[in-house]
Amino acid sequence: MMKQVQVLMSTYNGEKYLKEQIDSILEQTDVEVSLLVRDDGSTDGTIKILEEYKRNNKNISWYQGKNIGTGKSFFELLKDTIEGADYYAFADQDDYWFPEKLIKAIERIQIVEGEYIDCPLLYGSNVIYATKDLKKREKYRYKNKKKPTFGNALLENICIGCTQVFNKELFCVVREKQPREKIWHDWWLYLSASCFGQVIYDEEAYILYRQHGENQVGMKNSWCGRWKNRICYFSKLKNSVSLQAQEFINIYGKDYELYLLVQTVAEYKKNWKSKIRLIKNKEIYRQQNIDDSIYKLLFIFGLL
Repeated sequence: MMKQVQVLMSTYNGEKYLKEQIDSILEQTDVEVSLLVRDDGSTDGTIKILEEYKRNNKNISWYQGKNIGTGKSFFELLKDTIEGADYYAFADQDDYWFPEKLIKAIERIQIVEGEYIDCPLLYGSNVIYATKDLKKREKYRYKNKKKPTFGNALLENICIGCTQVFNKELFCVVREKQPREKIWHDWWLYLSASCFGQVIYDEEAYILYRQHGENQVGMKNSWCGRWKNRICYFSKLKNSVSLQAQEFINIYGKDYELYLLVQTVAEYKKNWKSKIRLIKNKEIYRQQNIDDSIYKLLFIFGLL
C-alpha cells in the first residue's frame, strides 16, 4: 500500500504562485497526499484559490487564522493536524515540487526505520534555487561538510522547512510540547530530531526553491553574494541562538543525554568563562569553517 503523507502549508497573500505549488503537491507519485493549509490572514486572492481547490479535491482542506507569522502558523498546523498519516511534510506556498519529492524522502526514512525502531526521524534535502519564473535554475554549490548533529543544530538549521519530511514519532514529539517564544519551526524540528532521534540529510534536490523579493540573494553564488547572504542572515539572529537553546531547556528540561550541550549555548552570556567554554567546544559547530569563525567572534561579543 502507498504511504499516506500529510502535507502542511501556511499561506499569506500567496495568490501569485500558489496554484503552481498546489498542483505540484497533488502530482506526487507513489504516495497518498492530503494537504492541510492554514491561511495566516491573507487579504489577496489566496482564500478564493484555496476554496476552489477544496471544492475540487477531497484531499485538500484549509482554514484561516489570525496573522501570527510563518513560524507560529506552522506550529499551529502541527497542533491542528490529526495524528494518522504515515509521514508529515512542510510546504511553502511559492515553490515547485518534483513528482518524486515525497517518495524519495520516504525511501530514505524507511532505510533508517529498519535500524531504529520507534525513533523520531527527520529528512531534509538540498534545493535547486530558481528564478521567479522557474526558468533559471542553480543548485547550491556548497555541500555540508560535517554530519548533522545536535551540536550543529544548536547553531544552524541545515534542513530547510520546505524539504522536511518526518515520521509519526517526531510529529508526536514536536506536537506535544511547542515553544512559546518566536522560534523558526523548521529549525526547531532539526533541533528536536537531532537530540531525540536521527536526521537524514540528502544532498540531492527535488524542489525548485523560488527566489523572489527578499530571498533573491539565494541565487547569488559569487563571493560578494555569499557575504551578502551571511550579513542578511546574521542580522536576523539577534540573540535568537541562546534564546532558542533556553526555550529547549524550558520545554524538555534536563533529563536527556545532550543537556550539557544545550546548556552551554543557553547560558554562555553569564561570564567570560562561559563564552570561552562555548567557543572551545568542538561538538558545537557550523557547517562552513568561515561561518564557524564568525560565530565564535559573535559569541565573544554576546550577540547570539
